[in-house]
Amino acid sequence: KTVCVVGAGMAGRAAARELRREGHAVTALEQAGDVGGQWLYDPRTDDPLGASPAPVRVHSSMYASLRLISPREAMGFTDFPFLPVAGAGGGGRAPRRFPGHREVLLYLKDFCDAFGLMDAVRLSLNTRVLRVAMAPPQCRAPAVAGGERKWVVRSVRVGERDDTGVQEEVFDAVVVATGHYSQPSVPTIKGMEAWRRRQLHSHSYRLPEPFRDEVLTATHFSISNHLGCMLCRHQPCHQ
Repeated sequence: KTVCVVGAGMAGRAAARELRREGHAVTALEQAGDVGGQWLYDPRTDDPLGASPAPVRVHSSMYASLRLISPREAMGFTDFPFLPVAGAGGGGRAPRRFPGHREVLLYLKDFCDAFGLMDAVRLSLNTRVLRVAMAPPQCRAPAVAGGERKWVVRSVRVGERDDTGVQEEVFDAVVVATGHYSQPSVPTIKGMEAWRRRQLHSHSYRLPEPFRDEVLTATHFSISNHLGCMLCRHQPCHQ
C-alpha cells in the first residue's frame, strides 16, 4: 500500500522504517529543510503571545543550550541504542550521558542512514501539509466492499503562497507524526493583558543574552520550568 507520513522527526522516521519493513511504499512530507522535527534547532522564533506582527511559524521549541534530562540509554530505539559514537569528542560528537540537542539530531540521522530511510523512502523536505481528508469515491479502487478508503493529502512547498504550487496526492493510509510541542500552550493569567513589558513563551526562547541585566519572572507549568533556573544565572529572577 501507499502510505504518507507527515513529519520527519523521531516518530515519523520510526513509522517510516516500520512501514517500509512491512513492504509499503512510503512518502514522508516534512516542512523543515532537514529531518529531526523538534530536534532540528532553528534560531528563528515565533511570538505566540501576539507581539510579533508577522510570525514565521517556527515548528521547533528547541533552545540553544538544551541538554537531555534523561540519560541517553533511555532515549534510543530498542534495536538501535543511543550509544556514544566511537571517537566522540572529535567531529562535534558528544560522549556525555546527558548530551545536547545536536547529538540527538545526529543520532536520528545515524538511524536514517542505518536503515536506508534517506534513499528507500521518498522524502519531500520543505513541504507543508495543508489538509488531509478522505478521498471522494471516484479516487477509491474497486473492491468487494465498494472501494477501499483512501486519503487525499494537500501540500505546498514552504515559501510559496498556499494557493499556488499546491499538490494533491492520494494514499491508502496516512500517519500524522507532527508532534505536540510546536503549538505553545499559553495560559490565561489574571492581569497579563495589562502587563506592558515583554512577555515571552518558552517556545520562543533561544539564548539568554537578550535578558541580561533584566529582572525576570518565570511562571512554570511544564517541563520548561528549568529555563527559569538557567536564566537566573545571568540576571535577577523570580520564580
